[in-house]
Formats: sequence, C-alpha cells, structure tokens
Amino acid sequence: MSISLKYALHRKLAVLDDIKPADDLSDIWALALNGSGVGVWDRNVVTGEIRYSQAWLAIIGETAAASTVDMDVAYSRVHPDDLDRVKAAMNAHFDQHTHVYEIEHRLRTKNGDYKWVLSRVRVIAWDKNGKPERFVGTTTDVTPLRALSEKLSEERHLAVRKSEELTALTMELAERSQALQIAHRLARIGGWRWDIGRRGLRFSPEMWVLFGRSATDEWVSYEQMRAFYHPDDYQRTMEIFYSILKTRKPSVVEYRMYHQNGSILNILTYAEAVQAEDGSVSEVRGTSQDITPFRKIEAALYDSEDHYRNMVELHPQIPWTAAPDGQVLEAGPKWYELTGLTPASTLPFGWIDAVVPEDRERAMAAWNRSLNELVPLDNEFRIMRRDGGVGWFRTRAVPRRNASGAVIRWYGMLDDVTDRHTAEDARRAYEGLALRVLETTSDGVVVFNRGDRVTFANSKALSFLQLAEPVIGARATDVLTGKNRPLYDYLQRYKHTQAQPIDFEFETTSEDVWLDVKMSGGESDVAMFMRDVSENHRVKKQELYAARHDLLTGTLNRAAFFAEIAASMRNSGIDHIVQFLCLNIDYFKEINNQHGHQTGDAVLRVIASRLMILLGDDGFICRLGGDEFIIGRVGDNAAASVDDFVASIFSCISNLIEIESKVFSISVSMGIAEDDVLNANIDRIYAQADLALSEAKKYAKGGYLWFRPEMETRLKYFKTIHNDLRLALERHELKLVFQPIFRASDGVLAGAEALLRWHHPKGSISPAEFIPVAEESGLICDIGAWVLETACEAAKHWPSALPVSVNVSVRQFELSDICSVVRRALSRSGLAPHRLKLEMTESVLIGREAYNIQRLEALREIGVKIVLDDFGTGYSSLSYLESFRFDFIKIDKSFVAKINGPGEKHPVLEAIVAMTSAMDLPTTVEGVETEPQLAYIRDLGCDYVQGFLLGRPGDVEALLGHAARTGYC
Repeated sequence: MSISLKYALHRKLAVLDDIKPADDLSDIWALALNGSGVGVWDRNVVTGEIRYSQAWLAIIGETAAASTVDMDVAYSRVHPDDLDRVKAAMNAHFDQHTHVYEIEHRLRTKNGDYKWVLSRVRVIAWDKNGKPERFVGTTTDVTPLRALSEKLSEERHLAVRKSEELTALTMELAERSQALQIAHRLARIGGWRWDIGRRGLRFSPEMWVLFGRSATDEWVSYEQMRAFYHPDDYQRTMEIFYSILKTRKPSVVEYRMYHQNGSILNILTYAEAVQAEDGSVSEVRGTSQDITPFRKIEAALYDSEDHYRNMVELHPQIPWTAAPDGQVLEAGPKWYELTGLTPASTLPFGWIDAVVPEDRERAMAAWNRSLNELVPLDNEFRIMRRDGGVGWFRTRAVPRRNASGAVIRWYGMLDDVTDRHTAEDARRAYEGLALRVLETTSDGVVVFNRGDRVTFANSKALSFLQLAEPVIGARATDVLTGKNRPLYDYLQRYKHTQAQPIDFEFETTSEDVWLDVKMSGGESDVAMFMRDVSENHRVKKQELYAARHDLLTGTLNRAAFFAEIAASMRNSGIDHIVQFLCLNIDYFKEINNQHGHQTGDAVLRVIASRLMILLGDDGFICRLGGDEFIIGRVGDNAAASVDDFVASIFSCISNLIEIESKVFSISVSMGIAEDDVLNANIDRIYAQADLALSEAKKYAKGGYLWFRPEMETRLKYFKTIHNDLRLALERHELKLVFQPIFRASDGVLAGAEALLRWHHPKGSISPAEFIPVAEESGLICDIGAWVLETACEAAKHWPSALPVSVNVSVRQFELSDICSVVRRALSRSGLAPHRLKLEMTESVLIGREAYNIQRLEALREIGVKIVLDDFGTGYSSLSYLESFRFDFIKIDKSFVAKINGPGEKHPVLEAIVAMTSAMDLPTTVEGVETEPQLAYIRDLGCDYVQGFLLGRPGDVEALLGHAARTGYC
C-alpha cells in the first residue's frame, strides 16, 4: 500500500484513540469515520460477542450477520496464507508491544473470493491484570489500490527494461559503425569527381593508392587521364560516361587501368550525374574499386571447375548427389553410358530400374536407413549394363550438414566392384588407381582401420603432420602424438558416435599452420581429410591487429590506447601517477609538401619504431592522427623519471633519418600532463597534455611544456570574447533570425524558433563560441532577457496562430528570476502567453530537480508552453518525463542525420517516437535536410519537423513568405 493511502487511513482512524468503552455499537458507529465506507467492528473479549457495521458486511458481500460470532469464525474468513501473520500481529498488540494493531491481509467474501483489506484494531478496555476486555477495529477494502500498485510496479520494470534495451542498441550501433569503417579501409575503394566545367578530374587519396601513385589534390586533365586507361577499354568506357551525362542515370562499368608499376588492374566503377541548380549536369561523381583479385579468383575457379569436369568424365567412379529426402539430383555421365538410361528416366527415383530386380529391395532398404538415421551410406548391389551384362557396384554417400546440423545435401559415389568379386588382382588395381588420385589431391588424407592402424597416408598428410615414411601399419597413438594428439582424441570420438562425420579446425606442429579436418568412414576404416586453411586464420589475425593498431606505424590506435591506460590505472597502486606526453613533429607538413606523402609516412614509421623501442614495457604509445603521437605511462616512478625520459625521447628522435637517400633532421614539440591515479580523469589529463602541446608548438617549438592552469591562450580568448560580448547589446550587434517549424504531415507552417546571431565588427561569431562565454560569465541573463523580449515583439506581428520558440539557457534559468523575465517580455510586447514556447534541455532538472520543477510549474501557470530540447543526446532519463509533464519534445538532429537514403531506419529514433506517442507528447524532429529523412519522419508519425530542407533561418519577411507559401496552422 502506498504511503499516501496509509496516511489518509490513519487520519480517518485517529478518532479511535479517544473512544471510551461503550455498551453498544451505536456510539462507535457515530464516532467512526462518519459514513466514510470503512467497515467497523467491535469485540467483547469476555462474552466473545463480535458486532459488525453495515459497511463492514458490505465489504464481504453480506447484508446481515449473526450478532454473536466466535473468534474462530472470524479467523476462518482470513486467507490461510495470511492467518499466522494476523494472529501474531493481534497477540503483539494484546501484549502491548504495539500501540495499534495494523496489518494488510486477504479476507474471504460471501462468494468465496478474497479481497485485500487493511485492518486496524485498538484495545479500549483492560482488566486489572492487564488483559484486554474489549477492542474496536476498522476494515478498509484496498484491493483496487493493491492492483494499481502492482500494475505501476510492472510498468516501472518494463520502462527500465526498455531503457536497457535502448542502451544495448546504441552500443551495438557503435560497434557496427567501427566494423564498417575497418571494412572500407580493407576494401580498396576510392572516390572521384569529374567537373564538367573545369574539364578535369580529382581523385581521393585511396584512388591514388589504387594506381600506385602519390596522392595529390591537383586536377587531372583528360589527356593525363587517358594515359591511365587500357587502350582497348578507353573508347567503350568514355561512351558509358557520356551516356550518364545525357541520360542522367547512374551506371556501373568495368574496365582496365595501368598501375604505376606497369601491371594491369581490373576496376569496377559506380558513377552518377550531379545536377546544378539550373538543371544542367555540373559534374559526375563515383567510386572505384580494384577487383583484380576477384577476377583472378574467377579465372582460377573456372580452371578448377574445368579440371573437375574433365576428372569426372575420366574417373571410373560415378559421382551423384541427392536431396535430404532422397531424391537423386544429378549423376555423373558415366552412369548414362553404363546403364543406357537418360536423365529423365534416372532422376529422381528411376535409377532403381537399373538395379537387378533381386537386389532392389535390399538397395532401397539401405538407402532409406541412411536417410532416416542420417548415417553414411555404404552398400553393394548389381546393376544391369547397357550391353546386357551385369556388374557389381558399391555406392557410398555422406550427408553434408549446415551449422545447425541439418542435412542439406547427400554426396555419393558409385564404384564398379565387379572385378573385386571375381579377382583380388582387379581389386588391388582399382585401389592403386584410387590411391594415385588421392596422392595428387591438395588435401592430406590418412586412413585408419578399426584397429587404429594406418592403412593409407598421402604425402600431403605426412607434410601436414610432419611425419616421415613409412607410417603404413603404425598405430594411431604413435602417429598422432605431441601437438597432434587432439587428432587422436577426435578419431576416438568419431568411432564412438556411430560413424557420424566430424568437421573441425586444428593447429599443427608447424607454426601458424591451421587445418580444416574432416573424418568419415565405413564399417572397416576411418578416413581423415585435411585441408590447409592457414590463410583464413592469418586474415582474421590481421583483422584483430587492425582493430587495435594504427596500420601505418604499428602503434596502438586511440581506442586501444585509452583502454590500456584505464586497465593499468585499475591495476596500479594508490600512490601511482598517470602521465601523458603529447608529441608533434615539427615542420612535418613541409616534409609532405616537398617530398611527398610516401616519404612522410616513412618518417612516421621510423619515429614510431624508435619511440616503441625506447618505451619498451614502460607504457603505451598511440598515433592520434597525422604527425601527432601520445605516450601514456602509469607507475610510481613516472614523475621522478620524466626529465630523463623526455631527454631520451629528444635524443632518439634527433638522430638523422635516411629515407631513399634523403636525410632528415627531425625535432618534436611536446606537452606533458599528469595526475595521481586516485584523482585522475583520462580525458582531462589528455586534454591538458594536448593544450600544453599547443602552447609548446607556439612558444617552445622543439621543446616541451608542462600543463599549467593559467595557459594564456584560453584566458586571452575568453577575455576578448567576454569584453566584446559586454558591448554587443549596446552596439546592436546581436540579431535574431527565425527558423520555421512545419507540420510534418502536410508541410504547413506551425511556428518558428528564434536563433541568436552575433555580427561582430570583425565578422560573424558562431553561437557555439560566444554562448559558453556568456554562460560562464553570467552575461547570459541580460542576453537571454533581450532575446525573449525581441522574439515576443517580432511574433506579435505574425499571424496570431503562429507561436515563437525561444531557447532558455540552463545558466539563465538558474541565475535569473526567469518567471519575471518572461512576464516582462510578454507584457511589453502584448504577446499572448500561449504563443510563447520556452525550449530547455533536461539539464535544468539535474541536481536541483524538485526546486526547478516548481519553477517550471510557475512558468506554466503564466500560460507559456515548455519544450524539452535535444532529447536523446544527454541522460534522456524517462524519470524526467514522469517528474514534469512537458508540452512538447524536441528530438535532436543527430538521429535523423544518420538517415542517408530511402528505406534506411534508426531503431533508437523509432523507440523514442513510439515512447512519446504512447505518452501523448507532441514531437518536433530537428535537422531534416533531405527528402528521405522527411519521408521517414512522416512514416514514423512525428508531429513537426524543422530543418534546412523546408526552411533555413531568416528574417521576419522570410518567415511570412513561408506562411504565404504553405499556409499556417
């Protein structure tokens, strides 16, 4: 039961504390609850008489009851699971351990159901021995409140679970974004643009890498470009590109180009036209990918398939495949030569007609057993030849399974074993042929008999397992030893799983050599097939390396670096120091400009190598990007040895670097920051070291500086902006523009948001630069009041249906009497309160939630609308939506910005819209800049949209133009 309900009941029952003993129930009824609907009852302990009020009887569905009721009868109405608690609470009160008996329990009604009630009892008469003689009580039906409390609890748990699911989705999206970035780097894809007016092309750095040339920002002329193309492909490719200009339809084209080293590349290009504002085609843009490896693979695959076809045609065995249900799908050409049947008469079940009638039932029984029990097939029967003769044939088949174990195909082989039945020599000849075929395969093959002795091993298997001949006849325990021991364990497992094929990967005794191993066999032997899959493992290993390292220098990447520092801090002592050293190569840009990026990359690799050797295990190093590195150290001696360590860094880097006969003398500038592990914040220390590096590059190039709180750059910048901002209002440098807000369903104008602009004498200054200064200095109060008054005055001249939205800074909300500011702005302008919307972020509720909610309620009493801005980017706590009922929700533009084309979705955005819809909160989506984004927002059912697609910020005249063009609501 909720606290508020209990308090109300206590108030209603308080009069019972003053009740005096009475001779009948009437005086109690007069005093108790005054007809409130709460049941009242009275018990005389001496006589055992219990009397009930009509309200009490109504609770259990009775209209009348006996005047005398035994206590056992009263107890019989209590739910059995609650009876012990009720008796214990009653006895505790009788023994005067509690002032009042009070308990919730279930009470049986007339129809046999149970209700939840709150019972409260007070002894009003005691005998001389301190035993109770008479007591009175009240009973209240709390079943509905109990059900409501349980429902609220369920909804609260559901909200928590949904929040956790949203967090998990966000993390998953972040992981997928990182994986996509890695894939693009490995895919060898580059971008380009063809400017029609300039008559030239410009390539991305990745494109230059594809050509094997140094990247440049210069335009490439048509003549220069023609030299890249293979002569046989140039004319055809140009015709396709010119057709794009004419039809304005995207196209995909494949052609050959020359690499810098003279080799020929296969390039696959996607290109599309870009239209200018006047409708003409201004340029063609596209992406190109080097697909040379794929074409080589295709050629190799074709050769392999051709080899397989020839081998099948020449091989004495007849391959066949079947579906999971036993329908034969295909058979080798030898089958039709052998039997004289056609494919139509053979497939799917006609093959049985070629079997000698006496053997058909046995052949089908063996095949059905394999299908039903999913075990390999191994059977022999006679087949009628085309020439009228009869031969013995052995058929074997194994199922191929998918990852879940289900059979997706049967692969079989039909062997002519007639000679084995007539002569052992013929059998050995056939086995010799089979062994020669196995010897020529690229797979390793070892065959064991059921006694675990080797009966066959080709040379590839001996190489894989590093075995020396002879091994025929050797025991499996002697062959599969050492690091190969797991193969023996798999062999024994196979023998004890009713001959179910086994497929697994295994690392051999050779370093970094992995095999894909398959085991299958019949009644007398087990065959082990091994294929080298080391390349797949090397690729995976490279991918793992790329996920943690900078591929150019081999240092850690940003994510891995900070993760390692955080782990070291967790494992360090409380007296340890965490220290960051940010390094930047002096004049590195000149090296790139004068000698090319390849030379610059080589310099970076040399410096990274020297720093890693110098650092050893005494910390971590990361290339942050460009020519900037960061070194992190955690330990008890970090601070004490920093001077010597810095000197070592300067010493190792200052050594001359020789790249392709060019000698470079390199120097670095460095910024250093540190803190105790207990007080350290990695992001803060990094920012401090980076700030110190910026100072060093300006004032101590080639040297280093420790971070100091009084770094002059930030202070000077803050003072400059602050001083100019003080005079901005007086000089009328601050202006308002209005970005229109439209109804999502039909594009009708629904209002506008006032945006602040600063036209400084030296040029426009972004709000992102001066608003933080205004907030930190307190000027935001005066500026915010001016914005409110100016916006209200402007809106007064709009159509009366259009509201104006004004952003209220958290600092303005906290520092000023915001209610007085709003009233003054409305009074001076004469604007109706309901036409003013105040937009503020959830930060107003963080830290001082209860107090600020009171101020929000006071604003609402004025009549203005309250909008929760930038929802989804901060804490976005659902508790804030429950604490205060906002009038509108504004969803941050970062969500819709991720919608790049038709059909794309954003699950977090959809979850937010679904939640606000369920709470009946109107939503405005910011940052809508493309038609696919607008279509997606409309499909989600959002109420309003705002963005450059429908209207950019402008003056009042521009806003009224939108009203005239779209209408307004």
